Amino acid sequence: MTNHRWKALLSLLFALSLVAAACGSDGDDAASDDGAASDDGASSDGDGDLSGQTISILTPETGAEFEGFQAGMQPFIDATGVEISYNSTRDATTELTLGVEGGNPPEIAIIPQPGRTIQFAESGDAIAIPSDILSGFQDEYDPYWFELATVGDNVYGVPLKGDVKSLVWYNPAVWAENGYEVPETFDELTALADQMNADGITPWCIGIGSGDATGWPFSDWMEDMMLRIHGPEVYDQWVDHEIPFNDPKVKEVAEFVSDIWFTEGNVLGGRDAIAATGFQEAGLPVLSGECGMHRQANFYAAQFVDNGGVVGEDVDVFYLPTISDDFGTVVLGAGVHAVPFSDDAATMAAIEWMGSADFANTRIEADKGGFLSPNTAHDTSLYSADLDRTFAEILVSADPFRFDASDLMPGEVGAGTWWSGGTDYVSGAIELDSFLDTVENSWP
Repeated sequence: MTNHRWKALLSLLFALSLVAAACGSDGDDAASDDGAASDDGASSDGDGDLSGQTISILTPETGAEFEGFQAGMQPFIDATGVEISYNSTRDATTELTLGVEGGNPPEIAIIPQPGRTIQFAESGDAIAIPSDILSGFQDEYDPYWFELATVGDNVYGVPLKGDVKSLVWYNPAVWAENGYEVPETFDELTALADQMNADGITPWCIGIGSGDATGWPFSDWMEDMMLRIHGPEVYDQWVDHEIPFNDPKVKEVAEFVSDIWFTEGNVLGGRDAIAATGFQEAGLPVLSGECGMHRQANFYAAQFVDNGGVVGEDVDVFYLPTISDDFGTVVLGAGVHAVPFSDDAATMAAIEWMGSADFANTRIEADKGGFLSPNTAHDTSLYSADLDRTFAEILVSADPFRFDASDLMPGEVGAGTWWSGGTDYVSGAIELDSFLDTVENSWP
């Protein structure tokens, strides 16, 4: 269904709800034994009338992000009469698992790890999205987004939100003062880092501390460099374990990152400080000019704002340049999918709305939580901040886009030995070969 047809459907459903309400007002005793009408005028099982039905949505988004999600769903609620019971929690992963195991999952779950979507599809818990619903918006996304949520011939998730990770943050005032220009190639980026070193500015801010998830920024760096050195085909082989984690190509990538991170003077505080520095604080010295660059995703903007920085003025970003022209404009990112656990009409109507550009545009106009849409048909001019518009344009123009590898690999690897072993390697507790072998040997 095209966006125009979706708008037409909303108009029709709204009109039907008015008709139903009018009919219901003709008499308090209009309800028949078969439930054709209820006291409030809504049909309980009428053809196409969703009014009064309730669906539950479990989402890991909280705060302003959750408020934005609610705003995006409001036109659907207004037009259909469907009521939504939200569960917004950072423990969504645990609650979803418990719900599925207990036989009481939500109608829709917002899932950030495609591997979990695949697991729920293979177990028969998630519900395949009908082709007539997919046809309405599938062409408005990079096909890769749907491949992430596909088992066999069936798609189980709608791309709801995206993040861009192939970004470098910098301080425009410091750069202007020193005559630095945004690099367009990786060779230019390397030369710029050398110039910063010569000028007494530490090129990179880096920290990988993150509680139980310590090490994930290191995996992000490896992923970005894998895409740039060996391209998306090898990246996919790596994710799918068609090449081992200790393959020479993977080792080459780790060595490439190591050369940047471990070279004396390249990182604020040196190698010893990387694992001890939390990722939340790692990039903040960009504000003061103590370091020249910080490679981190679009969501890091919130850290600068929370610490008094004005995004777009005190800090700005540029796309992390490619290394080889053979692989296109590679973009590493992440995101979430909306996954149905029910096949009732209200659930599928909500899934259809979430996949539309109209949902994306509505949520963007609400201006809550730094939302980016991977829907290529959405209106990027609606972003109120120039930087958000830049993020969105990078996301929808990616050629190709690839999802965070650690989120795609088995949990004991991607969120396990890769992070813990990588931290040990970065801190100098183990050698590179030991790190790579440890991850490979942990693969289920």
